[in-house]
Amino acid sequence: MQEREDDDDDEGQGDRLLPGEDIENHTDFKVEWHLRTIWVVLGSLAAASLVFGALVLFTRNFIVESRTIEEPVEMHGLGGFRRPPSDYILNPAWDSAAPAKRREYKWTITDIVGNPDGVFRPMISINGQFPGPMIECNEGDTLVIDVDNQSVNATSLHFHGIYQNGTNWMDGTTGVTQCPIAPQRKFRYEFTVSGQSGTYYYHGHQAVQASDGLYGPLVIHSKDEKKYQQLSYESDRVVMLQDYYHDLSSGLLVSTLEPGSEASPIPDGALINGLNRRDCSKLPQRMCDSSSCTLPHIDLTANAAHRLRFINVGAFAWFQVSVDEHYFAITEADGTDLVPSYDNRIMISPAQRYSLVLNTNQTTGDSFWLRAKMVTHCWKEPDLPGAGADEAKAIITYTPAGKKKAAKTAISLPASKNWEKGMEVQCKDMNTTNYLPSKYEPAPVFADYSYYLRSNLEIGDWRLERGFFNTSTFRPNLQQPTLHRSVEGLSTRNETFSATSKLDGVNSIAYDLKNDFVIQHTDIKTVDLIIQNFDEGNHPMHLHGHKFWVLGQGHGMFPGYESLGLQPQGQGILAGRETALDKLIRRDVATAEGFGWLALRFIADNPGVWAFHCHMAWHSEAGLSMQFLSRVDQVAQWQIPKANLELCNANIEDLEKGAAPKDSTWYGFGIGG
Repeated sequence: MQEREDDDDDEGQGDRLLPGEDIENHTDFKVEWHLRTIWVVLGSLAAASLVFGALVLFTRNFIVESRTIEEPVEMHGLGGFRRPPSDYILNPAWDSAAPAKRREYKWTITDIVGNPDGVFRPMISINGQFPGPMIECNEGDTLVIDVDNQSVNATSLHFHGIYQNGTNWMDGTTGVTQCPIAPQRKFRYEFTVSGQSGTYYYHGHQAVQASDGLYGPLVIHSKDEKKYQQLSYESDRVVMLQDYYHDLSSGLLVSTLEPGSEASPIPDGALINGLNRRDCSKLPQRMCDSSSCTLPHIDLTANAAHRLRFINVGAFAWFQVSVDEHYFAITEADGTDLVPSYDNRIMISPAQRYSLVLNTNQTTGDSFWLRAKMVTHCWKEPDLPGAGADEAKAIITYTPAGKKKAAKTAISLPASKNWEKGMEVQCKDMNTTNYLPSKYEPAPVFADYSYYLRSNLEIGDWRLERGFFNTSTFRPNLQQPTLHRSVEGLSTRNETFSATSKLDGVNSIAYDLKNDFVIQHTDIKTVDLIIQNFDEGNHPMHLHGHKFWVLGQGHGMFPGYESLGLQPQGQGILAGRETALDKLIRRDVATAEGFGWLALRFIADNPGVWAFHCHMAWHSEAGLSMQFLSRVDQVAQWQIPKANLELCNANIEDLEKGAAPKDSTWYGFGIGG
């Protein structure tokens, strides 16, 4: 028998209306007219104009410190900026066996003012809508995304988890693989998706722009999709989870990196597919109107199986996800198909993705809460953002077979019961040793190299807290990205690069180890990373351009290779442990928990420069990032495309718009005070 607990009062005692995509608001009301003087009417109009003007001025003056805006900021009222929820439902007639094709998209990046949960704030949008559009394609397709940056800030797009094999310069990482796209400039991303399928997403990679709205899902179908997804399902959709801030990321980033700051900003709330609805009476300090807002509503055919692709697109928060009164099958993690594993909730870190297959077979009701609650226990102030604000909810409604949408009538909020099991208090990955890949892909037996990486947030000069791998804290060169410098140095046989072109290991000669930590390899090598986290906070680690095998993870000091069934330095398997590497999960984000360790193995076979960083955006912008230069022998033969080089011709002032502030901003802080 399932254990349940009563809902909070706000979840519905009695009938209440929910405005949504499939439900009309049938509210009876009485209109009363009162005689007003012309002065009162004129005064009201004047006040409304002042509020509108103030919001425009705020947007223009606080997105960046100083700039000239040629185009006005777009103001969207009554929800016109919201992307229709149906845009995140996958095409049920999709042909995953179709011949490869070229799929083209034209995106204009613009600044808007929107109120996803009721609170108005400046945002970054794609084609005037939030969140961004879904890309749905087949393995083998070529994606062409023409970006016209009409924002006041420079930007870039990173396609998270995409290998970019042979197109490293399309990885979208500012200061690593490309210069930012300056305001009023255009750039074309073009790459072929090969060797992977599953659930991914794209997001801005200039500072923390994803938190301002610059993100969207990317789903890749495989010809073998039905083979490796072992459960069939009737419908398929994306569910994006976002920790949501009511302030611009640029301002939050300054306060996060300034002297004396030792904590990341805490979100003001959460969104599901860009939707939520806050009680404006509890936010008197904010400009708020939730009349056009709605809770997400998910209609699922009764007595059928449905795939929900969860993506944590947030900057900081972990989410605990559950559906009242339902178990589900976990069938994918970060693009790796899994043998179904059953549970009633998941933990998902920033940038991780999980697919769940849900059976709509409960008989206790026809509507249920989907809950995505931020794990606030991991924060410096766990009581924030406050009861109710720490959770985003969606309504799952059973619909009769043959009907795709709920009847357009007033309905009650779900009376379903939450699971009784208590809230998680630690931010760490689920025990993935329980997850078996559908496809047999054992890790290589021998590691060519094993690197020990000490991760930490440390306070240094001028009381600045920065992220470190060993003794290095990353600072991107926005006008001379690492890839550009490497290709130029290797192809021109620069003395410094030539002297290290055959090197395997840390290159402290061609790169400044203080702010530009690069580990390089020639040919194809198998690499182990042992990350020892000396920080009390957790760090979800992401490697661009690769998937890695998770050898192990845990609390305390790394117990040694023997505990993993491996020889010292990963040089083979211990006797009696022959299956130690057979069933390891491959993914692109794995977490070193607070004061814990993480052991990874990957094959450095993808030519290029690849970022490895914590995916808590505030940590990576504080410098918790480094780079791997793979296949130096091939990179030496490359030429950077002309379009990429032209991005770097912009003035450095334009390239730095929207970027993290430099440490020099605070040099001398406190002297003479």
